[in-house]
Amino acid sequence: MIISNGITGNIRADNTLLEKSTDQVELEWFDTEKRVLRVRTVDGQEIGFRNLSGAPLRDGDILFEDENQRIVVRILPCLCLIFRPRNKMEMATVCFEIGNRHLPIYINEEAEVILAYERPIHQLLKKGNYDVTVGERVIIQTLTLKMHEWSIKTKFNITLAKQGE
Repeated sequence: MIISNGITGNIRADNTLLEKSTDQVELEWFDTEKRVLRVRTVDGQEIGFRNLSGAPLRDGDILFEDENQRIVVRILPCLCLIFRPRNKMEMATVCFEIGNRHLPIYINEEAEVILAYERPIHQLLKKGNYDVTVGERVIIQTLTLKMHEWSIKTKFNITLAKQGE
């Protein structure tokens, strides 16, 4: 078994690393925040990983590297709800509703709100006439919003007010 205690880089950040043999650890989005993993790679190698940094794993993170090979993370796509807000108030309202259910949400560069598919949330968004679709996406942990951590990290409250107030 290969033992690793940290992330040594990311193949997406440094294209010069593409010359070595690369094996992958395929993870579901919800496994990327685990501190300790014991998994098999695509090629069948067993790896024990302890995340000493505490940062969530990202797609392309290098868990192990030597002169012959490297083992990298591949986050698997999953069925997701994709919400495209028409304005800031709609964005705030939907994020508040999803956050009240303690579900993690992700916001990408196109300002789409993405969350793992849940039928009750899908029905709620359709009933509210929001622009929501279902599709497969790779959920990127680094963009996770966790509203229950507001008092520790952000030190401010989020309040929804009617437009014009």
